Amino acid sequence: MDPVSVARSFVAYAHPAAELSILGGSAGTGKATANSDLDIVILYPNGNSNYAETTRYQGWVVEAFVHTPDSVAFWYEKERAARCAVLGDICANGVLLTNRGGGESLQQGARDYMERGPEPLSSHERDIRRYDLSNSLDDLRGTTEPAERYAISTEVFCQVVELLLLHEGAWLGKGKWMVRRLEQLPQNQLAAQLLSWASSKHDALELAEIASEVLRQAGGYVMEGFVRGAR
Repeated sequence: MDPVSVARSFVAYAHPAAELSILGGSAGTGKATANSDLDIVILYPNGNSNYAETTRYQGWVVEAFVHTPDSVAFWYEKERAARCAVLGDICANGVLLTNRGGGESLQQGARDYMERGPEPLSSHERDIRRYDLSNSLDDLRGTTEPAERYAISTEVFCQVVELLLLHEGAWLGKGKWMVRRLEQLPQNQLAAQLLSWASSKHDALELAEIASEVLRQAGGYVMEGFVRGAR
């Protein structure tokens, strides 16, 4: 069975009293693989529990995120502060499975929320990220050990992707969602270069050049004289 059918069957079996349910993630956006799970948001009226449960159903791992309207609002603010939207993305872009009323309104609210974007970086947060990336770039350019170069390149890639996304007011992501967030910046040349680098032979000097340009646009290299904490 296709993932949407399995997800709809799961909700009917495990949560027949739910007001609505939405399938998101890879399975809800047509990107499911043989190892994908089913990320399902399930909504009950206020006063019910808010929890996440991992189960298996018809051969699929199911991640059930059980919510109420109040808990959705709470987690939206929590995710916006963390700048990484999981619940918001599922609700905005997923497939509406069951709907006893309010599904379209919830999805439109989620789309507005995702369009609003994450909480902007403070100047101090931006400077910390600039410093961390500057330090990692120095390490990357200085090492001659292949294993160290690999480890540092991985760190630089994560740091520079997050700095670019936040500089553009975009949501962060973890793992494959880091790549998908870059893909959501189709007109950004640096995002395209990072995606190309991640799909290539991972040349460390090429990554350093891309990271240096992202760093420049975000305020530049910072090292000497940078103070963390109060003196």
